[in-house]
Amino acid sequence: MKTIYAVSFCVLLLLVSGCAPKVNDPADVQAIKKSMDDFEKALNAGDAGAVAALMTEKTIWADANVPVAVGAEAIRSQWQPFFGQFSLEFSGPVEDVRVTGEVAVARGTWTMKATPKAQNETDFSDGGNWMVVFARQSDASWKWDWLVANSSQPLPGSTSSGEDEKALFQIERDWADAAVKGDLQAFDRILAAEFVATDETGETVSKKQLLANVRSGATKTESAAQSEMKAFVLGDMAVVHGLVTTRSTLREKDQSGQYRWTDTFVKRDGRWQCATSYAVKVQ
Repeated sequence: MKTIYAVSFCVLLLLVSGCAPKVNDPADVQAIKKSMDDFEKALNAGDAGAVAALMTEKTIWADANVPVAVGAEAIRSQWQPFFGQFSLEFSGPVEDVRVTGEVAVARGTWTMKATPKAQNETDFSDGGNWMVVFARQSDASWKWDWLVANSSQPLPGSTSSGEDEKALFQIERDWADAAVKGDLQAFDRILAAEFVATDETGETVSKKQLLANVRSGATKTESAAQSEMKAFVLGDMAVVHGLVTTRSTLREKDQSGQYRWTDTFVKRDGRWQCATSYAVKVQ
């Protein structure tokens, strides 16, 4: 009886092991890597049909900076206009592949340089990380089932480190502090030579006039608190907007209240200065 149990147990183990999915079979791993190589070649050749050939009618394409596309034809249609306008230098090295049975997952990084085919247009570069889920097909080939990619580039109008944004916010706080203290040196440092401020009435004030108002006491600020600040940085130019709550007077007329403001900055010799300012009182 014990012999029968032992034999039965061995048979069961064989059946279970025979049904267990293959894990990281070298042939499957190589097939996945080849698919990624084929994708890289297709992009660099500008061949939308070759890109679509790697997909199925159910493939979900969730790439960076573009709407989600579903199905090989939708993906081909998404790439075709792009190839008509740009030549690509694309690289997407594989960092890891994991295969279990009929499903595989691969991940890696990507870099891309797009050169416009039209003259007098500027090329651009991008890069990031990708992850692709593969499904084994009935003919044993591997097709893309899902693609998810991201970009490591900062959002338009922001910097990768955030240092410029922090510097601009600090300048705005220093500006408010200078207004309370009547600090002419701080005003002179913060404002560009061509600075002009405009309010909702259309009245403008130059840097020279503003400094004169502070110096003479025509402008007096008891308190000024900045909030809700946001910055949009484009190279050596930046736009900052926010809300200031102030208690102040201009030529003894009360100016207290909340103001929505937008300031335009320029960077010169590594230092930000405000060139224009526009403020509207919140009613």
